[in-house]
Amino acid sequence: MEAGDTSRPFLLEADMLSRRELIAGGAAAHMARGDAAAAQRAPDGDNGPELQSIRDVLESIRGQHTVLTTEVIQLRDRQRQFFRLNQRFPECIDVGIRIWEQMQDWHIRHLRPLNINRAGDGRWQMDFILSVIVLKHELPENEVGQPYDR
Repeated sequence: MEAGDTSRPFLLEADMLSRRELIAGGAAAHMARGDAAAAQRAPDGDNGPELQSIRDVLESIRGQHTVLTTEVIQLRDRQRQFFRLNQRFPECIDVGIRIWEQMQDWHIRHLRPLNINRAGDGRWQMDFILSVIVLKHELPENEVGQPYDR
């Protein structure tokens, strides 16, 4: 290619395939694909135990990332109770420190926005679904208090 020739700027002879190489490459790919399909259909033996162990591992992984934890179930039960009585969700639910920490972990684990702020009375608050969780030091560590409105 000459310095002034710009009619075919990206064509280099080193990158070109001959017609024979092109056809042979296509045939080889076709043959390889056929062999792979035949290998998948041919039984190699009983894979039942291996498949079951893979299924068990997958199920345990799914169980680790479930949205419903015991803390979430407790909070939703309190929201449901309040909803049945008042036809709306509560503004606040008081919790102990361990529930508070587990809910922080829940937000982080499930990539949910974690909004924590301090109320006017100095208590820490965290948004959870349609309510606000309020950290109360007076409550036992694993306690979920009664829902209420301010």
